[in-house]
Amino acid sequence: MNKAIKETRYCIVLKQAKKREKECAYGIEKIFVKSSNQEEIRFVYFKDTLRKKDQLIARPLDLPEADLIELIKEAIKKNVFSKEFVNSLKEVVNN
Repeated sequence: MNKAIKETRYCIVLKQAKKREKECAYGIEKIFVKSSNQEEIRFVYFKDTLRKKDQLIARPLDLPEADLIELIKEAIKKNVFSKEFVNSLKEVVNN
């Protein structure tokens, strides 16, 4: 397994693409979920709080399409998605 970015009781963050806007950030992560013993893709939202910078907020990620495209580009650049996933995505888009 690659060097972890972060580890919690729930999961190990393996890769992360994140975009920051003022006091919040959003991203796509590849995580290893301990309880199910499998890798998953997670959309995340972070907000600066009094407790800490980049506090993970437990709610869905809502973005305008243009921002989502930029985030997906960043995730591809940072190898968050596997090559197989990117190739499958290309097939879906081209069909």
